[in-house]
Amino acid sequence: MEDKSPFALPRVSVVITSYNYRAYVEDAIRSVLAQTYRNWDCVIVDDASTDGSADHIRALLEKIGDPRLRLMARPQNGGQLASLRDGVAASEAHFVALLDSDDVWLPDFLLAHLSAHLSTTQPASLSSSDLFIVDSERALLAGSFVMLHKTGQGADGTTISRSSQVGEMARELAYPSEHPVTYFGPRTYGWMWAPTSSMVFRRGALEPVLAFPFKVTIGTDYLAATCAHLAAGSLILSECLGLYRLHGSNASGGLAYAGGRMQLSPAYASLDAAMGADVYDYVLANAERLSAIHGRDFVSGFLSSHVRRFGDLASDPRLAPFMERKSLLRKARKRFVRTLRRLAGGS
Repeated sequence: MEDKSPFALPRVSVVITSYNYRAYVEDAIRSVLAQTYRNWDCVIVDDASTDGSADHIRALLEKIGDPRLRLMARPQNGGQLASLRDGVAASEAHFVALLDSDDVWLPDFLLAHLSAHLSTTQPASLSSSDLFIVDSERALLAGSFVMLHKTGQGADGTTISRSSQVGEMARELAYPSEHPVTYFGPRTYGWMWAPTSSMVFRRGALEPVLAFPFKVTIGTDYLAATCAHLAAGSLILSECLGLYRLHGSNASGGLAYAGGRMQLSPAYASLDAAMGADVYDYVLANAERLSAIHGRDFVSGFLSSHVRRFGDLASDPRLAPFMERKSLLRKARKRFVRTLRRLAGGS
């Protein structure tokens, strides 16, 4: 008789947020259905679309007839962040995977992410995988999302070895791959991920972020990833596991793709400072919790890096206590180093 695994397979809650993407949303839904990892449920949140998306999705789900799929139709438009909050609140799984309704997953997306989360030696708040960039008709534009931190990038990046033990005990979680996984700890700052549709979060890291009253309503991937990362870091999968579609109406990259880094649309660029201020407020509100996890200098280190990017925040009086602490720590380190050098020179 075949031995049974001592543990159950974890379920993944997939949240698809959609607004006026009737032309693309079926591709996204069918890419979830095509996943090789089968233990998932999926909620599609339509944010009061005006193009008939909700009726289209409702008819599609009735045709498919899979009880794991369900539609939430919001009565009023609230933005992507509100849709994500609703979708996560309506789900229960320990892992939450995000999918924009104009993007597509490849069949091994969920399996690769779960394998990384459960088989590596370093647990993390979230994982992000590479994405192919395609146009509205899925014509390939690029074989990688260049802003994703890959192996060897970043001072704190560590290549993680996949353990075979989980796969040996539960074959449904076995995912042999030649593509490396890199761990970046919470002290690595700045954008390091691919966009929304590349991300899988641990619920325990995502829920505190979504509970915060951010002022902006879009830029969900930046807010969620940046803030959740501060709890336990990120796993970066160098394998392309989805398609990021550029079609001229993207919130971030609405311009024609010219290679290299994504060209930000003017509308998104103007939102950048507001998102930076939201993250700043989140860190200040959670300073005690983050300090308890990572030490007293963690928050001052993050704020110092963050203010260098968003210079307008430097005049906020709430910043002073953290920067004074960082300055004192820096002076103490310098005194310690000078003392060691004097002792070494005198020996």
